[in-house]
Amino acid sequence: MSGLDINIKDGKGGKAKAAVTLDNELVVISSPHPPFASQKVRPFRQYMTVDGTSSGSNDMGVDGSVTNVEFYIPAVSGYDRYITAISIIVGYGTSAQPFNFADGAALTNGCQLFYSSLLGKVDIHEGIKSNQDMFRLTDDPVTSLWEIRGVNATNDYGYFVNADLKTISSQYGIKLDEGSTQRIVMSIKDNATAADSFNIIAYGFERFE
Repeated sequence: MSGLDINIKDGKGGKAKAAVTLDNELVVISSPHPPFASQKVRPFRQYMTVDGTSSGSNDMGVDGSVTNVEFYIPAVSGYDRYITAISIIVGYGTSAQPFNFADGAALTNGCQLFYSSLLGKVDIHEGIKSNQDMFRLTDDPVTSLWEIRGVNATNDYGYFVNADLKTISSQYGIKLDEGSTQRIVMSIKDNATAADSFNIIAYGFERFE
């Protein structure tokens, strides 16, 4: 098979040429500024809620021991969603230990964080039963300062967990295809009312044509 002789024009009618190395690699340089092309992405931030909308309830401190309660971010029509990170807050009244859930006993059935599609579920964490299970959602080191004072009220306690979902997916995060049934879900499968505050915010971006 004969080779291809291809010319790459500079787009402005000039005589700039593309260089190829001895290893047959096209030489390119990173632009110090973004292109003038129309924007095709926009920032996304939303609580995981019981109905998947921005106005739904985000209070995960509920009793899901009899009927599981799901909070989720869904795919939508019109554009793809990419979820790059989630931020979790757990607040409670008295000082706790990592083996507790909030400031109460560890849960039995716990909570399940997963990605759902027509192909089934993929667990991000299948059994969150204690504070230390929450810590394992992140690569950040856990120190003796994991618990902070003044969460929601002066004398209350709590902690934050920020999970980078790009570490378990692609560089763009977890993709929710436009118009699909895909979603990211936190299922409360136990009595989580020991937490005075318990919610998750999802961050990422939406891409459109």
